[in-house]
Amino acid sequence: MSPHISSTASLPELPAESAPAPPRRVRWHESLIFRIMVLCVVLVLCLLGMVGALTQYYISESVQEMEHHAEEIAQEVAATLAQQPDISDEALSQQIQQTYGYRAEFRTDDQTLSTTVHLEFPKGGTLSRTAVVPIDEHITMILRATTAAQVEIVRALKNRYMATLLAVFLLTIVLMVFLIARALRPLRDLSTSISGISAGELRPVSTRQATGEVRALEESFNQMVDSLREKEVMEKKLRQAQRLSALGNLAAGVAHDVRNPLNAIKLLSSHALDTLEGESPAARPLRTIREEVDRLEDIVSSFLSLAKEREILLEPCKIDTLLLECVRLFKQEAEARQVRLSHELRAGDARLMLDPKQFTRAVLNILLNALEACPPGGRVRLLSRVTERTCEIEIRDDGPGMSKEALERVFDPYYTTKPGGTGLGLSITRGIVEEHGGAIEITCTEGQGCQVLVGLPLEKTRA
Repeated sequence: MSPHISSTASLPELPAESAPAPPRRVRWHESLIFRIMVLCVVLVLCLLGMVGALTQYYISESVQEMEHHAEEIAQEVAATLAQQPDISDEALSQQIQQTYGYRAEFRTDDQTLSTTVHLEFPKGGTLSRTAVVPIDEHITMILRATTAAQVEIVRALKNRYMATLLAVFLLTIVLMVFLIARALRPLRDLSTSISGISAGELRPVSTRQATGEVRALEESFNQMVDSLREKEVMEKKLRQAQRLSALGNLAAGVAHDVRNPLNAIKLLSSHALDTLEGESPAARPLRTIREEVDRLEDIVSSFLSLAKEREILLEPCKIDTLLLECVRLFKQEAEARQVRLSHELRAGDARLMLDPKQFTRAVLNILLNALEACPPGGRVRLLSRVTERTCEIEIRDDGPGMSKEALERVFDPYYTTKPGGTGLGLSITRGIVEEHGGAIEITCTEGQGCQVLVGLPLEKTRA
């Protein structure tokens, strides 16, 4: 098969409308809302952790600083008392406040064995630090310092660990934004595909390992695309069926009206030939007239065959035997065209319920197109095989193939690229195949020949 094609189509059967599939149920741990909530909780925990870690570190640093200062002051006070035993407590307190900024008190009734530091947060937004330091066995020094909260905050922000905690916090925010963007990215793909549908591109969408609501949305979207595709195919078939019905009615009327004048021409030409004696000069034109009338009758019969319902008489047939007979009928035709006609019949003993006369006609139409398409030295192959559900018949040729536009119209009636063709061969063939419950498909690449695949469902046709 190739540019020399003839075609057909038959009325489509509308499939039963199926109930829409229920929406996919999303598990709670796959939910997009749940994941965003988890990310927010993680962010809050990181923030609280950072504040807690900073507070703990600052308290530890303040305590260590106070202890260090308290021990230095205690050593100086002890040295001063050793040099000036009569110095007053007020003088020592004033000297400590001027040097270190701490208020100092001295007691003789406390028995403190080691330095202790206490932090307090009294009302008013201040921070109070108190250190109790033993000077000797009888004297205890109490140091106090009060600072504003703003000053302590500035000191905390200047701390070297603050930068690390802030970097961790910012990294957590960036990670959360990335994960949310990654979770929502499939929605952008769905939006693009929906825009494509409005432009007539019915393509499924893949969101690359999406889960949760996005996965459910993807599956629902692809189901909608499949449904729209099926409706588009059926609408195309219905439009074609309506066109065929009108053409068939027209063809039937024209063929019926043309047949009567043809019969009259045929009878008159035959009568004229009978009255001529021998090889009269007028005999040859009359024979040509009668031959052309016979050809016109064949064309009219084809039109009528397409327009009217065919009666299918089913009987058990061995498919390989039927195909072998088709090869035998075209053997001489193939030799005359210098085309090698071969077969590989592997259906075995499979018997199908067929109308042998009609189905043979369908196979012969395909073989004839294949032979006419092949150049001298080409090859036509007829193959048969049985799969799990179908019996398949395939015919391949080495012809020039056909264009994409021709392939789309290959089954349209009255369409042909063959000089002098009627465009009814494949049209009638597909009708016969579909009346047997089968399907026919043609694939080809321009310049590389064609392949015709006929499939007959075993559960419907097996005897």
